Amino acid sequence: MNGRRLVVVFVSLVLLVAFLSTAYGEFAFVDLKPTANSKIMNTSWWTRVAGSSDFDELYEIAKDGHEFEMENGDTVPFKIEDAVLVVFGTNSPTNPVKIEGIEVGMSGDALYFVHMTAWETQGVPSYKFVMHYEGGGTEELEMQNLINSEDWCNTPAQLSDKNSTQIWTENGVTCGTVAVIATKWPNPNSGKVIKTVDFVSLETGAVPALFAITVSGASAAVSPGGKLTMTWAGLKLDF
Repeated sequence: MNGRRLVVVFVSLVLLVAFLSTAYGEFAFVDLKPTANSKIMNTSWWTRVAGSSDFDELYEIAKDGHEFEMENGDTVPFKIEDAVLVVFGTNSPTNPVKIEGIEVGMSGDALYFVHMTAWETQGVPSYKFVMHYEGGGTEELEMQNLINSEDWCNTPAQLSDKNSTQIWTENGVTCGTVAVIATKWPNPNSGKVIKTVDFVSLETGAVPALFAITVSGASAAVSPGGKLTMTWAGLKLDF
């Protein structure tokens, strides 16, 4: 084994040990960039064309990770990057009906989603998240207005789901005040690796958007792409 390979192996082992010592029972961020089809900055995210940037303050405060309080008592870090996933609604029909294969590649006791909709549809679910486990099997989380979802212009949101909270509001251009929601999904199979997540429109008038996913109790060492999953514990150690 030559010197270069020895260095690669050594660095990999150091990263693995660091991950296992700091991330187990902690939070890890899911990278949305590979599947994102819109942006926050200088973009009308719901149409994916140049326009107003309504969540520039959220991006600035959370682009390196930021902790948010939820009404269920959880304090959860989210990493909000300039990368948004937007799916179909009849009010913005150029978006894809679903975005499949958001890479997770780790087990955990819960997933936390940062999301909301442009427009809304009352009384029925308008989108869902489908979790695919390594080795087979799926679980679904349906999102419905006034239960665990809401239009981004409706603040404060009156949500009946105790695991959903409007975690951020700011002055907007499109609306006077805009907001995002965080929803906790308790994983019923916490010992199994969640391979991927699909973001699926149910084809109503609502136009759903996904801004971030955080995994709690993350216990995998390396993401499917071969890169060490960024953890909140590791980020805090860097400061």
